[in-house]
Order: sequence, then C-alpha cells, then structure tokens
Amino acid sequence: MTLRILSSNAWRCDDNKPWWAERGLDCSATARTPILLRAYREIAPDVIGFQEVSRKMQALLAPALGPLGFEFVSGGDTPVAFRADRLKLLESGFFLFPENVPGLDGSFNNSETKSFTWCVFETRDAEKARFALVDMHLWWMCEERRPGSDAAREHQFRMASAAVAAAMERHGCPGIATGDFNSVPGSPCLRAAADLGWRDAHDLATAPDETKGTHPCSADGFAPRPEPGAFAESIDHVLVKDADCAVLSHRRLREPWFDPASDHYPLYCDLSF
Repeated sequence: MTLRILSSNAWRCDDNKPWWAERGLDCSATARTPILLRAYREIAPDVIGFQEVSRKMQALLAPALGPLGFEFVSGGDTPVAFRADRLKLLESGFFLFPENVPGLDGSFNNSETKSFTWCVFETRDAEKARFALVDMHLWWMCEERRPGSDAAREHQFRMASAAVAAAMERHGCPGIATGDFNSVPGSPCLRAAADLGWRDAHDLATAPDETKGTHPCSADGFAPRPEPGAFAESIDHVLVKDADCAVLSHRRLREPWFDPASDHYPLYCDLSF
C-alpha cells in the first residue's frame, strides 16, 4: 500500500496585520485557510502533520477537512489529520514540551507552541499494515541568538522519538516523523536523529526536492516567488525509522498562489509499505 505523508507548518497567525491591511491584503486565519485547503486538496495526502495551528485555525480546518474524508487528532499546535477511509487510528497522544531544558537557562517554548503529537495507524486494506507517526515542532531560535538552542532542539527531539519508539515497540511497526524541526541537515538535532536510527526521506528518495522549503511570509509581509534556496537550509523534514517501506518521492508544493499562506511550503512524501 502506498501512503502520502504531508508535513505542513500553517503559520500561527489568527488576525490580519497592518502591513497586509494597508495593501488591501489579509493574512488572518480566515483568509488563509482556503489557500491551505486548496494545497491539501491538490496534494491529496493520507496523513497531515501540522505545525503552528492555533485553536482558531483548528476550528476552521477540522470541519473543512471532514468532507475530504479526514478525521482530526487534536494536539495543541501540532494536530494530525488522517484519511479515515484508508487508515484506522489505534492510539494517540499529545505532549507539550516543558519550557525548561535540564542544564540550560531560560525558556525554550514560546507561547506554548512547541509540542508533538503521536499516532499509531493501521491500513484498511487486506494487509492491515501498521505504522507510528510523530509530528513535532521544535524550538526555533538559532544558537547565536540563544545559546543552548541546539541542545534544546536535540533534547526535544529525543523526547518525541522516545514516545513514538515506545508505540513502535508495542505494535511492532515502523515509524515516521514529520515536522518543523528548525534544524538543518547536519545539525546536532538531526545528527542525534541519525544516531537513533532515523533517516531523512530526502536521502532515501530518487530525485528528491532540493529546495529550502521556506520563504519570507510574516506579519511584516511576504515575498512572492523568492529564491528556492538549497536543501542544506531546510528545516522541515520527514524521517523514517525501522521502515519496512520504500520512499518513492520527496516533494514540496511551491505554487505562486501559496506564497501568502505560510512561510513554509508543504512537504510531502510517498511511502510504499
């Protein structure tokens, strides 16, 4: 069975901002939700791992995804949606990262937005394959701006990995990790992920997407058609572990109409079980 896994940072912005309003534009959640939904319809994923989805955005997205066959697993800013006609949810959990990280000073969870949601799914085909998925949003500041940030991200990833690893062991199944890791390839966080047995779908796919995957889009405005950048700068990832599956594709949606929806282009991968 082939499944399409999507990771989407939807930009946690509920209300319109002055820069946008002055130009007759609208960056509110209400205005951007139709653009996000268009992306999800065109990508047609089986599972969506969200990041930066406020309660207001969940209230807009969940009912709109229902007619497309999705059920919603609520989880702070990191909810998960899945196609109920193709997948059965066996169990799930949500964890909000603590503000404090042992051995480090200061807070590493701004506005309680950094968290993870894990799920265990079973396919509804004859083979009834199972897999565990963890969707996460890790601490965002760079090491230069906040010393200890690299260590905080690694600590948070290890927490999320441990939770999904326990689910994988209970069900004897492979694991998938999606999310905004705020970590580039080769960073301490992703080196730790590799040490734990996780592999980036980018490295396993034939002809993967080689772009950065992010662009300027914030309260201060957005940049239409920015430079694509390189994968070495990418902070959004889909990882697989102990996967009895093949990574068939690694792609991003980079259409011009999506530019004002989020600073992160949706990343999606096809996995064959």
